[in-house]
Amino acid sequence: MAALRIVKTVCGPVEVHDSEGTGPAVLVVHGMPGDHRQGQTLTEDLSDHARVLRVSRPGYGATPLSSGRTAQASADLYAALLDELTIGQAVVVGISGGGPSSYAFAQSRSDRCRGLVLCCALQSSLMPVPPAMRRLASVPGLWSLIARLIALEARRKPPQINPEDFTAAERDQLHDPVVGGALLRFLREKPCGPGFRNDVRQLELATEPAAWRGATVPTVVLHGDLDLVVPLSHAEDYAGRIPGARLDVLAGIGHAVPLFARQRLADLVLELSGPATI
Repeated sequence: MAALRIVKTVCGPVEVHDSEGTGPAVLVVHGMPGDHRQGQTLTEDLSDHARVLRVSRPGYGATPLSSGRTAQASADLYAALLDELTIGQAVVVGISGGGPSSYAFAQSRSDRCRGLVLCCALQSSLMPVPPAMRRLASVPGLWSLIARLIALEARRKPPQINPEDFTAAERDQLHDPVVGGALLRFLREKPCGPGFRNDVRQLELATEPAAWRGATVPTVVLHGDLDLVVPLSHAEDYAGRIPGARLDVLAGIGHAVPLFARQRLADLVLELSGPATI
């Protein structure tokens, strides 16, 4: 039975939703802002085929920021989590702002990474910090306060999905109750925390990712060609850095790849999983 719990590791505690399914392990790393719930549809799509672990990155959900402020420290936390769960390897899915730590995990812990999917993933050194985001992140607790106010307003007046916010290809899927439900959850909750301020700080300090030094890790870089949040150039950069990586560009899709390319994402994860190693 699926469970949400705090796992104590040598790197610190981490919140993880464990599907407790059978089959190969899949570690899902969310974006910014967010928490483990960002991977909920992937859990549903893989529930019969894999054991899906959705972590809340440091500073989000119930994972304290002290468990890993940098991408590499977060990668070490993921490895420590696998140790505690006695899992040898996992396919890692890095979504949006979860890209840097997922890359760091595959690059530095390649023996623990069965495969890597970078899904609409940002590459920190290519992402300028918008002034509005910098201002929000500069005041402790401000973003969290705004998120709470948004949640209160959402309870008073339920949010609506505006079809004009989506591409033509995406609008065709808005009638899907799973897609619509996930979008409405995000509009209601906008989960965040100290991790948001830390993410912005890490973007401001970002340099090019460490050169690849690990063993070859089967990798697919999945990105929408109409992504206005994280440009396609980020995906192209990752694909050029990772030996043997395959770039899979989705025509007509924007930033919400995990929702609007659900089947493609699930198929890729299963393709990379292969026989379980526990």
